[in-house]
Amino acid sequence: MQNFLKEKIGNPALFTGRKKELNNLLHWVDGIKTETSKSKAIISRRKTGKSAVMQRLFNILFAQNGQVIPFYFEIRETSQWIADFAKKFFITFIRQYLAFKSRNVSYFKFENYHQLIQAAKKENFEYLIDHI
Repeated sequence: MQNFLKEKIGNPALFTGRKKELNNLLHWVDGIKTETSKSKAIISRRKTGKSAVMQRLFNILFAQNGQVIPFYFEIRETSQWIADFAKKFFITFIRQYLAFKSRNVSYFKFENYHQLIQAAKKENFEYLIDHI
């Protein structure tokens, strides 16, 4: 399996023992397509693999190139200004969207508005430019 989003677990072969959880989430994603899935919360103690499962789900959905556009954002446990958080969230969302829609994974590395605008122009995603 190709890693589009770097997984914390490292080598994808090390991802074991979560087949049931992953299948449950993939079934949930199928329900999104037909608007039958509801919001889902994953609650567990720290360091139990929640992020690893979500990163793997992102990579599976990205590879499928289907109707559901994956988005992964990790909220760090640190003091931060709300404006900085919002900017980072928005840039992450737009770069993942651009990478998915264009199939150009180099967009995952983009870190600023100028790069995102140039990518949107290159891909003829004019509808995005005014929002960036």
